[in-house]
Amino acid sequence: MKILQLISLCSTCILVIACNGENENINETANEESNPVEVIIGENQASLTVEDYQALTEQALDIFNEATPLYRPNRDDLLRWYVRYYIQKHEYNEPWTEDEIFEMAYARQQYEAAWKEYAERQYGVVMTDEDIDSQASYNLEIYENSLPASIIGMSEGLNLTIEEFMLNFDRDYAERALIWDELMPLLEKKYAAAEATRLDGVYLGKQYEQEVLNYMQSRHT
Repeated sequence: MKILQLISLCSTCILVIACNGENENINETANEESNPVEVIIGENQASLTVEDYQALTEQALDIFNEATPLYRPNRDDLLRWYVRYYIQKHEYNEPWTEDEIFEMAYARQQYEAAWKEYAERQYGVVMTDEDIDSQASYNLEIYENSLPASIIGMSEGLNLTIEEFMLNFDRDYAERALIWDELMPLLEKKYAAAEATRLDGVYLGKQYEQEVLNYMQSRHT
């Protein structure tokens, strides 16, 4: 079953993280993304055009390429989050410095990797490339006739076609949505006896985030 991806890659739904050191960054990341398919709308979002998103993406790329060695491990994942947070800074007039955005991007990269790794190790949930390609293609079909300015502008700023953007740069969102779709019934069963007013995605997301944080902590002890 295909999932309409509500976490749009680049505009109103990229998540806010405070920058107070790596561990605190990761904790904040988890706290902010409890429901991985919930759109988050900021109160002070700027109205940006396609040209604005393109220019911001190009600025982010220039800064990132100047500051980051080409051989850095997981460079593509770090770049993905750096661009997203750089744009979010301007969308919501955040006071983040370039160094803070790098810290946020690194923390998010680490958390997202652990989020997927834990899903596979603990719950046996892993997606094939074919599954992810299918979901990404479905997302592309959904957006085809009503592409947000953010998608168009970021694609142009990255010198990618819309299809390349959705199937490659934004691929992690498609994968995450699929993993979460498989995790939900497993978590519902696990936490069925919990004293929660609603056994919904928000509650289950918070429980899973804590499991992931505990997993990350155990790897460093």
